[in-house]
Amino acid sequence: MKVKLICSDPYQLLLKDFLEARDFEISKQAELALVENGEEIPENGISIVFNPQKIEQLISFLENKLLNQASEKEKSLQDHLIGQLDENYEIINYQDIILCAAQNSIIYALTKDKKYRVKEKLYQLEEELAVEGFVRINKSEIVNILHIKEIVPWFNGRLLLKLTNKKEVEVSRSYAGAFKDYLGL
Repeated sequence: MKVKLICSDPYQLLLKDFLEARDFEISKQAELALVENGEEIPENGISIVFNPQKIEQLISFLENKLLNQASEKEKSLQDHLIGQLDENYEIINYQDIILCAAQNSIIYALTKDKKYRVKEKLYQLEEELAVEGFVRINKSEIVNILHIKEIVPWFNGRLLLKLTNKKEVEVSRSYAGAFKDYLGL
């Protein structure tokens, strides 16, 4: 995984050593940023802002999350779905999935340019993919929050999501509250 560091030199060296020792790559193009309080927060991606006086807490937090993540990966060893495209099957990484949708009792996983049929039920995908950044937006769709480009307030308390594949989907009124809570809006 790539991480962007936006902090002063002493913290940059400390965090760089810590993360690289755990197989993270430091990159200015990363979607995830660790930002020292007072520095400019990037507009895109996900940022974790930390207080430099509490650097030990940040490292402890990251260590605990990395250990938990490693043990979860060891338990399941699954970070993908198997999708059917025509008569063939392909492995689809979670990060490539933009949207999971139910249509006529068939569940599909949509990527940038393909639509795969998957065997899992939508409620199973909702549970399995929640820790991967997927959230239910209506009765028949689950969206990967990393593929949302824009959130537009819509009619009657609904929201319109513009996705990275140029598709637009609606967050229904009954799911809008939970969706906003999930994103901290």
